[in-house]
Amino acid sequence: MTPEELESERLKSGEALERAAESVCFPDVLRSPETVLGPKIAATPAEDIAKARDIPAWNPPAPPDLKPVNESFRTNAGRNSGSFLSLVDGRAKAREAQERFNSDQVRLDNALVTWTAEHFAATHKHYDGVIGAMQKRMDEIDLRHRELERELVRHVHEMARRIDVVLGEGEKGRVSHEAALRALREKLRALEEKLR
Repeated sequence: MTPEELESERLKSGEALERAAESVCFPDVLRSPETVLGPKIAATPAEDIAKARDIPAWNPPAPPDLKPVNESFRTNAGRNSGSFLSLVDGRAKAREAQERFNSDQVRLDNALVTWTAEHFAATHKHYDGVIGAMQKRMDEIDLRHRELERELVRHVHEMARRIDVVLGEGEKGRVSHEAALRALREKLRALEEKLR
């Protein structure tokens, strides 16, 4: 290679390196986050999610009424000790009161079992709605993360390509500089020999 060709090659490499550096910097082309990531998604608080997702309200049933059992449980504190007839009559009334109390207690027990089952059903229905809404929200978040991941991978690949271009141009420049240095050494030797 002649020194003119070497100089021409060095200038071409320098220009290519400048173009590569300018393409990486983009000083006049600044992209907004919306163009890269898409439109902003507003964060919705948990209360808004419950309203937006039609989560059923937690409506447990009212507890059973304890009044009939409480009223039928009366002790006969004012019993008089008297004749045998009053004692038999008192036991008959006590037996009837006990039967009334027992039947009220059975009705209360049945109402409690029904209330407990309805309470659990209302709780499960509400929790299923809440969990379903949260799962939909998590699915939306996962989708957004996958989109951002793809965008990040694309940016990383683009940056790696640009780095390869810059390094390649730098290597070309280094090779041309080494060749120029060799040529200068040869010229220097030739000049030294002429001067001797």
